Amino acid sequence: MPQDDLLKALRSVHQELEEAEHLDPEQVERLRNTMQEIERVIESKAKGGTQLSKQVHESARSFEESHPLLTNTLGRIADMLQQMGI
Repeated sequence: MPQDDLLKALRSVHQELEEAEHLDPEQVERLRNTMQEIERVIESKAKGGTQLSKQVHESARSFEESHPLLTNTLGRIADMLQQMGI
């Protein structure tokens, strides 16, 4: 079920990005690209090598002050990716 939880969290990030105001467009685009890469990895059932959890942690830091809920969700996603070996 970790994969289902991860997909649910990814949907939550997409929704939060749509609703959030005053976000840096470059940060948002980078985060969206990372989320799409995660979805591709999950669909192909690939493991390791891409260090996606590290990318997600880095994205989370950029939203830490302005959007704590988004930061929390991204932290959960990064933890799930690590547990899955991605």
